[in-house]
Amino acid sequence: MKAPSSYFDPADLTEDDDATRPYNLKSRMARGVNKLPLARRIHRLGLRVASYFHRLQWKLTFAYTLFTAGTILILAVVALALLWYLNFQSNLYPNAVADAMSKGVPPLADFLEQNPPDQAGLQRWLDDAIKANYLIMNVPKDKTGQDAETRVPGFFGEVELAAIVDTDGHVLAVNADDEAIVLNEALPGHLSPQAASVLEAALRGETDVAQLATRGEGSLTAAAPIWGRDNQVVGAMLFTTPAFPISESEFLQNVLQQMILPFAGIMLVVGVVVGALFGFLIARGLTRRLRNLSEAADAWSEGNFHVLAQDNGGDELSRLAGHLNHMAIQLQNLLQTRQELAGLEERNRLARELHDSVKQQVFATAMQVGAAKALIDRQPEQVKPHLQEAEHLVREAQQELTTLILELRPAALEGQGLARALNHYVTDWSRQTKIKADVRISGERPLPLPTEQTLFRVAQEALANIARHSRAATVEIYLGWEADEIRLVISDNGCGFNVSQVNGKGVGLQSMRERIEVLGGQFFVKSQPGVGTQVIAQIVNPEKRSTS
Repeated sequence: MKAPSSYFDPADLTEDDDATRPYNLKSRMARGVNKLPLARRIHRLGLRVASYFHRLQWKLTFAYTLFTAGTILILAVVALALLWYLNFQSNLYPNAVADAMSKGVPPLADFLEQNPPDQAGLQRWLDDAIKANYLIMNVPKDKTGQDAETRVPGFFGEVELAAIVDTDGHVLAVNADDEAIVLNEALPGHLSPQAASVLEAALRGETDVAQLATRGEGSLTAAAPIWGRDNQVVGAMLFTTPAFPISESEFLQNVLQQMILPFAGIMLVVGVVVGALFGFLIARGLTRRLRNLSEAADAWSEGNFHVLAQDNGGDELSRLAGHLNHMAIQLQNLLQTRQELAGLEERNRLARELHDSVKQQVFATAMQVGAAKALIDRQPEQVKPHLQEAEHLVREAQQELTTLILELRPAALEGQGLARALNHYVTDWSRQTKIKADVRISGERPLPLPTEQTLFRVAQEALANIARHSRAATVEIYLGWEADEIRLVISDNGCGFNVSQVNGKGVGLQSMRERIEVLGGQFFVKSQPGVGTQVIAQIVNPEKRSTS
């Protein structure tokens, strides 16, 4: 038989191929494997990758990664907003300037307490204080003999106004080029209302820095009182500069480029890696615990209640595992109790069967044998009918015992399979009861022994009920393996009955229902007087249950 074209055939090689036979073999096999179009292979790869993200472990990992990245980005935005607020909206910065000025102006008291004040010395001090675009306050040497200086934090750019005034607000020293500001004349008339308020607070001797600084439209103003030797205010210094040397947009751009983006970028990469690793480890532990619960549930669905869910985490999952284990133990006890009750009911039923049939037949046989014994000497010709009747009764008793034996030891236990055993049993039952029976089997597949035994017992009980009560002429039995379930349907054309009147009272019906429900199935009875009866048993396909 010629090999299919999709397989490699060594006979296809020619003599010229001998030198490169290994290479040709590999290349041809590779071509055979890669016959799928590239787009389809990419599609399959995409589906395979996407399938991983359908798993809880990867969903949690992805969530941790996104949470970490989002947190870092939010922190970066918050940091940017905080810097913008502190530099453009908050009074924290002006207050710091006022505090630094208050610490730096005490040396000016020596110039102001002279009579008249030393304006030239004040001007020199002021010019030195604002050189190099920094506000530097030179103060006396500290106890160590080193020069001490207080530098107002921050870069101010060009100083708009720096002035020293006396207690009347007259200008004694100023750095401004504004010709409107004249020495020895009042300064408040040249100031904005906010700046004038700050200067007045300083001249009153205010020490609260919140009253000594303000942020106006595009400018920052701070003032500091100058205290004399007798703790009296002898003057004040006023300082005005642009609120920030650059615009808000330039500030945000510089902070983003020089601080936020480099730092946030590094933190984002590190955070994503750490977040993904942390999420993977946490999710793996969680999914492992859930897998333990799932495996235990699978074992319980197969009737193995000896398997318990092991979880010692001490959290909600651990408590759930404990509740499930308790439920499994209760189910095991319930099933054991039901099995014991079913066995007890089965023994009671067999006792009734033996009492109602075999015992009566044996008793009648004994009566016939006794009659024959009494007539054998006096009327021998009358003995034969009694012996024939006794023989008939013995055969009936034998048939009854054979039926009971088959019920106790189903043919399915002898390795025949459910379908074949059911066919044999129905054939024997039909011959004994003289009721026509038709069996239909659909989609037969192997079943676990407990499932076969349960369905066989239900069929036995249903046929026994038909023989005793239905007065039916024909019976139809359907056994089908469907996609999701195994279905057994037994229908007769007998007298029928009112289901609502016997529901829960009939031992046989209750026994069948309990057998099916033990396997997680469903049991139904449909009947009407004069119409007939239909018994339906449905059990979930064991293959479907094991894969779900």
